[in-house]
Amino acid sequence: MMFVFAGIGVQAQTNTGTKPFVNSTHTYSVTKGMTNSDLAWTVPTGTVGGSAVTPNEGTHYNVVSGAGTKDIQIKWLLAGTYTLRLSETRNLASGHVGCPTNREITVTVVDNTFDVIAEEVLDYEGDGTYVYAEEDCATLANNPVPDLSNLGDNSDDVFGTTKRKFRVRMTGGDASKSWSFNYTLTDIETTYKLKDVTIDGGTFAGGLVNVPANTSEVIISITYSTNKNTDTSVTNGQDPDVTLELAISDAKDELGTPDSDLEDTSNKATYTIYAVPATSGITTN
Repeated sequence: MMFVFAGIGVQAQTNTGTKPFVNSTHTYSVTKGMTNSDLAWTVPTGTVGGSAVTPNEGTHYNVVSGAGTKDIQIKWLLAGTYTLRLSETRNLASGHVGCPTNREITVTVVDNTFDVIAEEVLDYEGDGTYVYAEEDCATLANNPVPDLSNLGDNSDDVFGTTKRKFRVRMTGGDASKSWSFNYTLTDIETTYKLKDVTIDGGTFAGGLVNVPANTSEVIISITYSTNKNTDTSVTNGQDPDVTLELAISDAKDELGTPDSDLEDTSNKATYTIYAVPATSGITTN
């Protein structure tokens, strides 16, 4: 499947290990000072809503992996300021103090602003701006439509190619990080299924889209042959009105930060394409 990347721009770096978004996962690492030592990670103190708290795993954070190792992954669950502590303690004979060394950093967890939005657009101007689409008619290549080899029979006539574009864009996150989303693209008319629609050579089945770092949006194009996508009960090549809906889900950045806004108004975009008549060529006696 091919996606056209556009509107590239790096935002100010956000969602870092010391200033993570809620529900993002970050890795914290040290280099051990001794081989015969144990490592222990803790979150001993915190402040939430202006009040001191004793952070609890499952409420304020979750250890995803790496407890007791030099690299730990922590998912931060609640906005606030926390102390992350690493203790390295020597393994000494029984009865001896372990000579611990502690390291600490302050982690300020902030509200998640990462948002992925689906929009319908008519075209990209090439200068960072878009023409926003409206519900409109299917496309005719020529009007009048030429009547080809079988006069009065429109089965071999070329009405044109109808194309619509959707934009999926990311805002509020760090564009220097990669992100991804799942999508479904459907004709929600239950009695009519588009037969030769492509998504830039792809499929209607839906799937995962991976967006590389430093790319804030993708354009998904849907193309079909006007008055060639007919129900088997239709004999004259007449398209009905078509409603296309793009729905995105499971949007997240490379740190696992989820889409902060799951409302249909931002995660779905819908086109209605009004059919043009599949009028036959003119015949005479």
